[in-house]
Amino acid sequence: MNRQAANLVRQWSAVHRCQRPPKVATATVDHPTTFGPIHRNLSGVRVVSEEGVFARVLLCTSLFLQRATWFALVVVSFCPTLSPAFAADDVFSPPSPADVRTKALQWVAERGVTEKVVLENIGREWVFEGTSLPAEETFQRVIRTLTLADADAKNIVEACREAIPVATWPNEVVPMTDAMTEFARQHLRLFVGRFLAQRQLYEEALEVLVAVDPKQVVDPASYFFQRAICEHQLLKKSDAMKSLGNLLDNTQNVPERYKAVALLMRHDIEQLKDASLGEVAKKMSDVERRLILGRGGEKTQNVEEEIVEALDEIIKKAEQQQQNSGGGGGQGGNQNQSGGAAGDSSVKGATAPGEVDKKDIGNKAGWGSLAPKKAAEAKNVINRNFPSHYREAIEQYFKKLANRPAGKE
Repeated sequence: MNRQAANLVRQWSAVHRCQRPPKVATATVDHPTTFGPIHRNLSGVRVVSEEGVFARVLLCTSLFLQRATWFALVVVSFCPTLSPAFAADDVFSPPSPADVRTKALQWVAERGVTEKVVLENIGREWVFEGTSLPAEETFQRVIRTLTLADADAKNIVEACREAIPVATWPNEVVPMTDAMTEFARQHLRLFVGRFLAQRQLYEEALEVLVAVDPKQVVDPASYFFQRAICEHQLLKKSDAMKSLGNLLDNTQNVPERYKAVALLMRHDIEQLKDASLGEVAKKMSDVERRLILGRGGEKTQNVEEEIVEALDEIIKKAEQQQQNSGGGGGQGGNQNQSGGAAGDSSVKGATAPGEVDKKDIGNKAGWGSLAPKKAAEAKNVINRNFPSHYREAIEQYFKKLANRPAGKE
C-alpha cells in the first residue's frame, strides 16, 4: 500500500471514529504530479490533491446518511403510533399442514399430556397424505387438538355450541385464554370471534378479533373475512376497506366464496354515501338485528334517532327540490306556499301561539311514531320521490319499531 492510500485509510478511520484529523495547514496544488506520487510534509504543511478533498467530502456525507438512517429506525421502533401493526405490503400466507402439525404436537408435548387415549386421538387428527389440506380444515384440526389436550380450551369451544342460546353466551370465556400459550390463545380467539360473527353479535366479535394476530393463525383468510363482515355490518367503512384490501390483495389461498362476498362488500361500501337512503336502510337493518337479540337499550335508541333525523333531512331535501322545480313565482308558487303545513309553534288561523302539555313517553312501545298528519305527509313524499322497495323497507321498519319488545343493551 503506497503512502497516499494509507493516508486515505487513516482519514476514513478518523471520520468514522468521530475524531478530527490533526489540524495542519493544507495546500492545494494544480499539478500534484510535480511532487510525484508521494506527498511530503514540509514544516507542518500537508500538500493534498483535489482528489483527496473530494474523497473526504464523500466519506463525511456517507457517515451522516448512515447515522440519520439508524436514528430514523430507532424513532420508528419506539413510537407505536408511527409504525402500523403490519405493513401494507405484507403477505399473509397460511403455513403448510406439516408445519402446523409439528407446532401442534410440540404444544401437546409442552402441556405434558401422557394419557394414551388422548395421545392416540390427537395422533389421528394429524394423519394426512400430501400437503393439500385446506387452511379451514387445518384450523379445525388445531381446535380439536386444543380441546383434547386442554380443559379450558374445551370449555370455550363448548360455550360456542349452537344449543346454547346466543343471549346467554358467556362473555367470561374469552379472558380464559389469557393464561394460555400464544398458539392456543390466538386460535381460540379466532374460533370465538367467528362464532360470534355468525350469530350476528358483531360488536362482541369485533372486540375479540382485533386481539388476533393474522400472522400467527393457520387461516388468515378466515380472520380478515370475519372481521370485514363485522365492520361492514356496523358501518365502519374505513376499517372494512382495510380488512377487505388485506383479504383480496395481501392474503394467499383465499377461498373463492370469500373472494366473491368480499368483492360485493367492497363495491357496496364504495357506493354507499353518508346520509343517503342506502345508509338509512342499513341502519334500519341494524336496529332490527338489535331488537331480535333483545337489545333495546341506549345504543339502539341512539341509532333510531339517527334514522329519524336522516329521514327528516331526506324528506326536506325532496320537498325543496319539488318546490324549486314546480314553482318559480306566479300563481303556482303562491298556491304551494299557502298550502303548506302550519308551523309547529302556532295553530293555523289563530292569533295566539298554540301550547301543548309535555309528556314523558319513556321507552315504551310506540316510540318514534309520527303524528297521523305528519305520517301522511311523509308517506306522500316517499311515494312520489322514492322507489317502491324503499317505501316497503321504511314501512316495515316503523311497524317493527312500534311492536318492539322492551329490553336493555
